[in-house]
Amino acid sequence: MEKRCWDVALAPLKQIPMNLFIMYMAGNTISIFPAMMVCMMGWRPLQALMSLSATLKALESSSRRALQGLVFLVGNGLGLALALYKCQAMGLLPTRPSDWLAFVAPPQRMEFTGGGA
Repeated sequence: MEKRCWDVALAPLKQIPMNLFIMYMAGNTISIFPAMMVCMMGWRPLQALMSLSATLKALESSSRRALQGLVFLVGNGLGLALALYKCQAMGLLPTRPSDWLAFVAPPQRMEFTGGGA
């Protein structure tokens, strides 16, 4: 039973490498596939945190319930952090003053690059 409780607690941490690979493969463009991936990366940890009481009830039979609950919370927090990082990398989060204030000009590019022959 102790092993099963640890499997429940470590499940979110086991998803982190898979999420990193999906983030890499999705790219930073704004299209339907990366948007769906980011939504799912954010929704799964939120859903797990919303059902936290049911998860903690499943861990009640363990002698290390507090540590397992903490590991579960940290794993889901890392999953949410990855989703927010991906949103920021795609440019979906308002992180500059010009995103919030209409009278502040957006930053000017220092250089432009172009390809072709």
